[in-house]
Amino acid sequence: MHGPLSALFRNNMNSIKYIVSVAALTAALTLSARANFIVDPNPDGVKMYNDFANHNVSAFEGFVGANNSSLPHIDIATTGKVDTGSGFSTIKPTNNRTTLTQLIFTPENGDLFNGFSFRGQLKALALGTVTVIVQDNQGNAPQTFTFTGLGANSDFARIGVIASDNETIQSITLISNFKEVKQIEWNLAPGQVPDGGATVMLLGAALSGLGIARRFFKS
Repeated sequence: MHGPLSALFRNNMNSIKYIVSVAALTAALTLSARANFIVDPNPDGVKMYNDFANHNVSAFEGFVGANNSSLPHIDIATTGKVDTGSGFSTIKPTNNRTTLTQLIFTPENGDLFNGFSFRGQLKALALGTVTVIVQDNQGNAPQTFTFTGLGANSDFARIGVIASDNETIQSITLISNFKEVKQIEWNLAPGQVPDGGATVMLLGAALSGLGIARRFFKS
């Protein structure tokens, strides 16, 4: 192919290559900006302790590492009034006339944690299903996970989510019809150090969390 027709063909091919390159770059940037939380296949983090044995409340605090207000704070809001144990304990509806359908956990430091897990029990109306919504602290759209087959009126095994990239947690929302939520744990993000007053125990747990995160980054 020669002459003007050949030049036109080459120009069109160059234009197509340019468009394809721009599209690929745009797709890559879009994917890199997306939150990348996954279901944690081996949930294991640092224990969160309820601040007090609360009664008939819809807002309270937790501390990660020990029941010590100098440690990282988690604000907890519930839909439905709840009672809680003090420590690594339960959150449950205040009585048989109240329901617990939603819990929102908000770390005061949105850059500190990259994983979350919990145990609990569901009422029969929940049909064995829990929805977990993760909002990252990097401005991406929230991610929604649905856990099924959890049964009713008996403890289900620990379930949770963890970042497979560099995201950290701004908030976690749990939605179901809960009989109780308990034994909540958080994973420290790689490179993060707890606020002043952290104990050696918490630091050790942080190193363990970093090891778990490294396995995901290598896989």
